[in-house]
Amino acid sequence: MSDTQSKQRLTFKGGRPPAPEAEPWPVLVVDDDPQVHAMTRVLLRDFDFQARGFQVISAHSAAEAREILAARDDLPVMLLDVVMETDDAGLGLARYVREELGNHRLRIILRTGQPGEAPERRVMLDYDINDYRSKTDLTAQKMFTAMVAALRSWTHIATIEGLNATLEARVAERTRELEEARAFAERLVEMLPNPVWLKDERGRYRLYNRAFREFFAIGPTAWHGRTAAEVLGEHLPVEEMETDATLMSGGGERLDYEMSMPDVTGMPRALMVSKSLLRLGDGEPHGLVAVATDITERKGLERELRRLATVDPLTGAFNRRYFLSAAVQEMERAARYGTPLAVMMVDIDHFKRINDLHGHALGDEVLKQVVEVCRANLREVDVFARLGGEEFAALLPQTAMPGAHGLAERLRRAVAEMLVPIAGQDVRVTISVGVAERHSDETRFDHLLGRADQALYCAKQAGRDRVEISASRG
Repeated sequence: MSDTQSKQRLTFKGGRPPAPEAEPWPVLVVDDDPQVHAMTRVLLRDFDFQARGFQVISAHSAAEAREILAARDDLPVMLLDVVMETDDAGLGLARYVREELGNHRLRIILRTGQPGEAPERRVMLDYDINDYRSKTDLTAQKMFTAMVAALRSWTHIATIEGLNATLEARVAERTRELEEARAFAERLVEMLPNPVWLKDERGRYRLYNRAFREFFAIGPTAWHGRTAAEVLGEHLPVEEMETDATLMSGGGERLDYEMSMPDVTGMPRALMVSKSLLRLGDGEPHGLVAVATDITERKGLERELRRLATVDPLTGAFNRRYFLSAAVQEMERAARYGTPLAVMMVDIDHFKRINDLHGHALGDEVLKQVVEVCRANLREVDVFARLGGEEFAALLPQTAMPGAHGLAERLRRAVAEMLVPIAGQDVRVTISVGVAERHSDETRFDHLLGRADQALYCAKQAGRDRVEISASRG
């Protein structure tokens, strides 16, 4: 026996070779920036979905991507840049996929390096774009979340298309063969972990699987032959009826959308629904097939990620990044409508002394209590943020100087009245505040913030625990 044969016997116990490793999910990345391809590989390197990793297939232009897409129909996801060889090369490629190739299964995630320029809703609909992400905002977790959502949607669409093809192929056959195909399809649908349902052309339920029955806590025939309006009543989501009407009236072959509805316990659940026309042998629509994915957890994760991206983790106030972003929007709104806008700069007096004498733990407690007191005295529309260290700022929309000055004095008094337990005794903390109002011709927020900061400096120089306002023109 040769050495090779000996090794094979030791490796393949029982005469059976090991199961091959599952092939990775192919992800087409279309971008003219090589760093984007490298970064995408890094972000996806340590993730897997359904025990399959990810394989990045690179195209550095729309033309190169067309060649790949024309040769392959097994690609589930495409990460697509908008601007490449031309300003609209990415959108042209999306139209090529949908119209010329007739590929509606491929999930297209549009990416742009200009985070402030999200595509219009009309563009998302006209080009059948499934998702939009900013390159600078696409962290590893968000990349994985987007991939999982796209792959799940792609898998569900493939299942629906397979079900339609099976039903269409059996319509013209003999009765026995049709019954066998129907039994197989129903069993397949029954085994799927996601709610699946079939409606006829009049919107009446004709088939729904175990997951659907469990979601609504109904029996096998409870809703059979009835419409969604009849069984759901006031809990009927508007999207359910609107999408039915759109598809049955010729508004497309398939729609993907999100909706919210309560489960059997009354808890609201966020659902991603893929709905498709059911066409039989005559080519006419005979109903609708739909599959739903519960994305409540994903939505919660997205909300938490947004919160973490906008909130200071220590104090709960907004962070500097969110504050400056909101400030730009408020400056534009104030200039457009001629409404007043004020800003306050707030600084905790002698905060370094508190840290030096009592330690950073107690210093952190002072920061949190000051934020709590200030936020309790501000309106819901006001934006209160920690800019760094013991320095804070408040954005006051539709507020002129008299109101802003009065509010600043109220904050100063409220902080001065609070007691912070430090080293066994209650210690009073004070703040200094600088206030500035936007001039009618002022367009840059950094100028407005600078004037508030200068007023804060004057308050410090004048003895602290006081409010100073920026001098008006003239």
